[in-house]
Amino acid sequence: MAENMEKTAAEQAPGEARLKLAATAMADNKKLHANGREKREATNFVDSDSVKKIIEEWPATAKMAAANTIKFYGSPNEATPSYLIWHHNGPWKRTVAFRDGVPHDFPEPHTDVLEQFIDYHVPADKVGLVAQLEGSLVIDRTKGEVSVHCDNEGANTLSINMMHEVVTGKRTPEEAREFIKQEIVEYMMNRPAPYAEKFQFELPEGEQWDPDVAVVKDKELMKAVTEKQEELGLNKPH
Repeated sequence: MAENMEKTAAEQAPGEARLKLAATAMADNKKLHANGREKREATNFVDSDSVKKIIEEWPATAKMAAANTIKFYGSPNEATPSYLIWHHNGPWKRTVAFRDGVPHDFPEPHTDVLEQFIDYHVPADKVGLVAQLEGSLVIDRTKGEVSVHCDNEGANTLSINMMHEVVTGKRTPEEAREFIKQEIVEYMMNRPAPYAEKFQFELPEGEQWDPDVAVVKDKELMKAVTEKQEELGLNKPH
């Protein structure tokens, strides 16, 4: 057992399992391209007593961030000892409050414990510019998502607004960092700070996937995948 724990699952996966997963994933890929993803409303909520018990022992910043999010958006849709997750809360696609914080010194020292997501496509040639803006912005081009993590929603909103302005060429990363430095002070001092209070652009509607292009054309593999799909009944119309 100890020897196996030093190996990855990828290394130990049987050849049959590898081909089966590839065949299934390619069939699902085709369906998603054709039909998109089924929209599911978040209807399940974790009961408040369970949530309170989970965050009771969390560090102060994480506990406060979670409590603030619960105050405005209600109980989360999912909960583990380490995370609380809300789906489609307010303008956000997803919000995650996490127990274990990360130190972050821009624009002022704080602890990142709240990550929030939107659907947003960042072109490949703009990713480096967003990285120069600040490290808490996370781009997933394939999923068509951008997330940002900080200690509060105002700072997250501000960073997303600046990300958009960098991507669209309205500001350079340096100009956006300077604006964040000023605007976050206004927000924390309870003065007007519109860029930290709401999105200053229309959020994209629907999935913003960037699936890239297929480059694997190996005939032997494609034949094996097709045969496996037929064996599993994956090519039957539904």
